[in-house]
Amino acid sequence: MFGTVCPARCLRVATFILLFFFITLSLAACGGGSSGGPAHAPPGLWVPNFFGDSFTAFNSKLYKTSGVPAASITNLGETTILPQQMLFDKKGNLWVTNCADDTIGAGTIAEYTAHQVSQFSKNPDPDPAVLLTDDGTFNIFDCPYGEAFDSSGNLWVTNRFGLNVVEFTPSQLEAGGAPIPNTTIYSANFGAPEGIQFDTSGTLWIADIAASEIFAFKAATLAAAQGTVTITAPDIINSSASIFGPTDVIVQSSGDQWVANLGGNNLLEFAAADVAMSGSPAPITTITATSVTTPTGVALSLDSPQGLAFDKKGNLWVSNALSDNAGSIAEFTPAQIAADGSPNPAVFLDSDVDGFNMNDPVLISFGPNVR
Repeated sequence: MFGTVCPARCLRVATFILLFFFITLSLAACGGGSSGGPAHAPPGLWVPNFFGDSFTAFNSKLYKTSGVPAASITNLGETTILPQQMLFDKKGNLWVTNCADDTIGAGTIAEYTAHQVSQFSKNPDPDPAVLLTDDGTFNIFDCPYGEAFDSSGNLWVTNRFGLNVVEFTPSQLEAGGAPIPNTTIYSANFGAPEGIQFDTSGTLWIADIAASEIFAFKAATLAAAQGTVTITAPDIINSSASIFGPTDVIVQSSGDQWVANLGGNNLLEFAAADVAMSGSPAPITTITATSVTTPTGVALSLDSPQGLAFDKKGNLWVSNALSDNAGSIAEFTPAQIAADGSPNPAVFLDSDVDGFNMNDPVLISFGPNVR
C-alpha cells in the first residue's frame, strides 16, 4: 500500500496506523479546510488522499449531486506521499503537506503555483515549484499534517509525530530547501496535533487526536514565540468529555467552533462563549451518523470524519476516512446542522471500489475550479 521505503518512514507510518486503530478499538470498547480561489468563480473541491498517495480535485458540477464522481484531476506525483492537507494562499498557489517522503520519511511541503494549478488538466503531475524538506534530523518535519497561513503570510504547520508546531516566513517558503523553522513550539499537552486554523482574532486552534482536546494559542503568545524554539502551554484547552480523537477544528466568524470527532464518529459544535477560556463545555450541537444508500452499497454519513470545510453558502463538508469503499465526503446544509440530529447528507460523494477518486480523504479544501 505504501510502496518500498526506508525503515524510518515505515516505522512512522506504522505508528500512525496503530494509533488510528487504537482509537477505533477504544471507541468500540467504551467510545484545512479552507476556501480559496477567485471570488467570481465557483470553487473546486480539493482532496488529499492519504492511502492513495495522491490528491484529487472535483469540478463544482461534480459535487452538486450525490454519487461516485470520477475526479476531474488526479495528481500522482513522486512527491505526493501520504498527503494530509491542501491549502491555497491568497495568490492561488497550492500548498500540500505530505506526512512522508521516499528518502528518510520525515515528510515534505510542496507548493504548486497558481499557473501550475490552472494547467493541472493538462499536466496533473508537475514538479513542485517549491519543496520544503527535512535535513535528516526530523527537527524540521516529522509528519507535517495541518497547515494555516497567518495574516502576515507566515505558514504554521503541525508535526504530528514531532509533537510541535513550526512556522516558516514568506522568504523561507520562497526559498524552499530544508529551512530551520523560524519558530518551533513544543507543548507537554501535545499528543498528536493534526488540523489547525486561525480565527479572526489571530488565535491558532489545534485539534489533537491523541490528547482528545482542542488547543488554542493566542496571537500575543504566538508573537512572543516567533523566532524561538520554546515549550509553551496552550492559552485555551477545550477538554470537553464529548471530544474523542478530534482530527480537525474550524472556527466560524461567530466564534463558534466545529470539531471533526473521529473517535466519536460525530461532529461537535461549541459556542464561542464556551471556548473563550479553558474548560470542559458541553457541545451545543452534535451531528451523528445515519445510513446512506450508495451506487455500490450502504455507507454511513459520518464514518471516521477527518476534515471540515465550509463553502460560501454555509454548507459544511466533511471528509470520512471510511465508507462502503475507500472513504467519502458528505455535505450538510446550514439547516441540517442547526440542531442535534442524524441528517441525511444533502450531497454524499462516495469513493469508487478501487479508491481512485478518493482514498482515505483527509483535510479537504475549496479552491480554484477545475475543468
